[in-house]
Amino acid sequence: MKILFLAQIFPYPPDSGGKICSYHTLKALSEEHEVCLVSYTRSDKEIESVGELEKLCAEVKTVPMERSKLTNPKDALLSLINGKSFIISRDYRDSMQKLFDETVKTFKPDAVHIDHLQMAQFVDFNASYKAVLYNHNVEYMIIKRIAETAKSPATKLFASQEYKKLRKFELDACRKSDLVITVSDEDKKTLSALVPEAVIQGVPIAVDTDYFTPVDAFPGTDTLFSIGTMHWPPNVDAAHYFVDEIFDLVLEKHPKARYVIAGQKPVPSIVELGKRENIDVTGYVEDSREAAKCCDVFIVPLRSGSGMRVKILNAFAMGLAVVSTTVGAEGIDCVPGEHYLRADTPAEFAAAVCKLLDDGEYAKTIGKNAYDFVKNNYSREIINKKIRALYADYIEKDSEE
Repeated sequence: MKILFLAQIFPYPPDSGGKICSYHTLKALSEEHEVCLVSYTRSDKEIESVGELEKLCAEVKTVPMERSKLTNPKDALLSLINGKSFIISRDYRDSMQKLFDETVKTFKPDAVHIDHLQMAQFVDFNASYKAVLYNHNVEYMIIKRIAETAKSPATKLFASQEYKKLRKFELDACRKSDLVITVSDEDKKTLSALVPEAVIQGVPIAVDTDYFTPVDAFPGTDTLFSIGTMHWPPNVDAAHYFVDEIFDLVLEKHPKARYVIAGQKPVPSIVELGKRENIDVTGYVEDSREAAKCCDVFIVPLRSGSGMRVKILNAFAMGLAVVSTTVGAEGIDCVPGEHYLRADTPAEFAAAVCKLLDDGEYAKTIGKNAYDFVKNNYSREIINKKIRALYADYIEKDSEE
């Protein structure tokens, strides 16, 4: 079967949650099908990596994506005027529409794999090809949760309007697609309840358990570690939430504790946090396995977001002891108290962190349990088979009929 893989984020190098997920999905499909990748690129590093994906794909075609502090306010204002979703419309480019249409004519795909909701705006759902929407998150839920937790009145107002427009677009795309794949059963249930006529299946994100293996962590230095794309609003909010409401409670019992915030493109407010005596902001890290060796406790204080957090699965695969909110661990079938510690209030979160810092052997036991859990349930081999099976059951069979 010929699959046109339409990507919002260039899936190489696989150095963030979304890119890791996209890369493994692309690789899984390319092992049994002829795949053409059409994707935005955002950096010279991604453009230089085209050759890596040409090893998997019949063709790789790209369009540069540029955003700026000037274009975002303009796009936000336009969305208020025209009633369209800001999250969707800011990623529209005539050049991408033209490239996609031309590739459909020349490649003649049997199916278009829509990787991220934003790319659905380029697809003709009445065309001869099948449309598969790979929904990394229930996107509107992310904005809805921002509306519920934002401190800024302007952010709260904008998000409360944006999530309703995004919800309409998202549900319509699900309704029109031949198959919708979510990264968790929780997301599947949410969307199925809202669009019962849609064909929706949940497949977890794969972890490369050959790459992510237990690291020599737990140095006993009271180091708390988090990693993520540090311009993504839920990650920014999580870091500020931990620093503003939780970290002081930890420092009362562990005054030498340090908080290491790793991840690319930190926004100015996160960079400012790094000026504090006991907080380090590293920016982009080439190898998260090396960075994680400083870790006594891996923290995920997320209050918004959706989908499945790759960072937690990778932390589990490295045998790290994790403290997470319910939102952070959402979509992962892990058991609180066995695979990680769950904490949803500042007091609970601080207590869970201190419990692991106080008892290194207990922390290692939690980490070992987490590793075994990931190895048995989320390995690349297991998940890739599920992705290919969905295509075989819902796309290939229908095409043959």
